[in-house]
Amino acid sequence: MTGTPPLSSSVAAVRRSLMRELRGAGTENCAGEADSILIRLLDCTRAALLGRPERILTDAQIFSAGEAVRRRVNGEPLQYVLGETYFYGRPFETKKGVLIPRPETELLVELALEFLPSSAPPVFLDWGTGSGCIAITLLLERPLTTAVMAEKNPLSLQQAWKNAARHGVLGRAFLWHSQTPEDIFAAPVVPAAGRSPLPDLVVSNPPYIPTGDIPNLMREVRDHEPRMALDGGEDGMDFYRLLFRYAPLWLKPGGHLLLEIGDAAQAEKMRATTPPALKLVKEVRDYAGIPRCMAWEKRGSM
Repeated sequence: MTGTPPLSSSVAAVRRSLMRELRGAGTENCAGEADSILIRLLDCTRAALLGRPERILTDAQIFSAGEAVRRRVNGEPLQYVLGETYFYGRPFETKKGVLIPRPETELLVELALEFLPSSAPPVFLDWGTGSGCIAITLLLERPLTTAVMAEKNPLSLQQAWKNAARHGVLGRAFLWHSQTPEDIFAAPVVPAAGRSPLPDLVVSNPPYIPTGDIPNLMREVRDHEPRMALDGGEDGMDFYRLLFRYAPLWLKPGGHLLLEIGDAAQAEKMRATTPPALKLVKEVRDYAGIPRCMAWEKRGSM
């Protein structure tokens, strides 16, 4: 596909050509990725794709498929090639320059749904919102909620706005270009009449990879995803320290801070450095048994 076009321009022939290119580049799931490229290109279901192998593609479609597989062979993540990824069962536009939503982050969403108040319309802050997948999912799952979606990366903030519009939640989302947690504390979080500016819940999947570990990441991540969304400083804890400092100032008494973490070593550091204003109330492990999410409650007297 990246060189001579296939002799036949049928779906079956193009699919075989895509698979051959991907297999030659060492792609494990070459059939699945070829199907994903064609499904996105043709805007059809997998059943429709495989059910009409004789369908003839146009020259433009063949060229677009070739360009997509070229990007993939060069190491670009499939999510960027497709322009979207699914998170919690919903599509989110995902362009280069924005962190790709991960399946394990769905555990953070589940935890947040557990802690969001149900008695009154809750307000939550998603710090480092990225594509907006966490905040938008919570807004969709809890229709009475209001979100502050804070993000440093302008490309991510733009992507989050598009995704919020796509899913119809812009009316309940306040997008904030936040350089640091400190600038959120400097102003009311939710400027809504008759409502406390303090959120009920703060949720974050901050950068947590130690700087020295970044060169050892998979090529797809290291060379293509935004470093500012990955690099957590020398020990990976820089943003956790900031959130530990400011979350107690943001939260209502009894409110909760929920964080995604990288591994067991970070979880141990988090337990050891929990500030007095917060009480650790829950930990969640992923399917591999690795500590993945932690929840703290703000003590009522602080």
